[in-house]
Amino acid sequence: MAPPLDFSGQSFAFSAAILAATISILLGGMLFGVGLAFGLRRIRLAGQEEIAQGIISAAMAGGIISFAVLLDSLSAQAAFGSSLPVCPSVQNPSQSAFSAYLCHLESRAQAYLRLAGALSRSSDICGFAGSLVVSAGAVQAQPFFSLEAASKSLFGLSQDAYWLHAIASMQFQAADALRAGALLVFLPAGLLLRTFFATRKIGAAAMAAAVSIYMFFPLLFLYTFPASKALAESQRAAEASEEFNSQFASIPLLDLEQPSSVRSKMDFMAQQDFSSRLQPIFSLSSRAVALGFPDLVLYPILSLLLSLVAAAQLYSIFSMQIFLPRYDLI
Repeated sequence: MAPPLDFSGQSFAFSAAILAATISILLGGMLFGVGLAFGLRRIRLAGQEEIAQGIISAAMAGGIISFAVLLDSLSAQAAFGSSLPVCPSVQNPSQSAFSAYLCHLESRAQAYLRLAGALSRSSDICGFAGSLVVSAGAVQAQPFFSLEAASKSLFGLSQDAYWLHAIASMQFQAADALRAGALLVFLPAGLLLRTFFATRKIGAAAMAAAVSIYMFFPLLFLYTFPASKALAESQRAAEASEEFNSQFASIPLLDLEQPSSVRSKMDFMAQQDFSSRLQPIFSLSSRAVALGFPDLVLYPILSLLLSLVAAAQLYSIFSMQIFLPRYDLI
């Protein structure tokens, strides 16, 4: 993942936006001076408006960046620190709310991938064990026939865990791209476009989108993700499944052509209470999958809706025209 974003304006786009605001103020000053000198009221008012809009655009950008830095500082002091999970791809995950959000997404993606792999292996073991047949003369018996249904259930839980892994991974990639674009593309481009009259509303929309994406979208996860038990439950379920797999890993390696080998393995399964060892895996895996749905589906949708509302309100503020009526007295 890219290093932490820089707010100091090192990007070319942000520098260009600041330059455009400066030029707009200078041009507005020239128009205002010409209109005032020659008594041209329309030119004087146009220059007056451009001065005001250039100043307010630059002030908005400065205020947004200052607020973002303050938010990042408060986020680092809030609840992260040692409570953050392991996320190797995120540099300084406690630096900002968005970084912490990415860290939690990565940890969940890894946890559900691990769970999916373990459950898939457990499903294979159960399916093979359920197909074992023992013969006693003309009589054949399939003692663990019911395990075929358990194998299908485990496979279904494995697919659910794979889907949660895919959702978390896609959200991580999309959020990382939006995080970089919000401050390095949308904000400077919005400032640049808002500086000029013809593109003022488009620029205001871009600035509102940048603020909403970077500041408001991850705020919900500051409280929901640390309090969620989905990560811990998925890890517990994976550990239970892996322990089961390690204990019964030799079952699919049986030589089915040797009846004595099959009987001895069935005796081993009965002694180890094979069927009852599956119950904790089902309960833990079902709970892990159920808890992952709000974290990776419900909360992102809710946060997106709140961000859209915030963006709409910010757009109405950023698109306002600022007039300086006192200049009419000059």
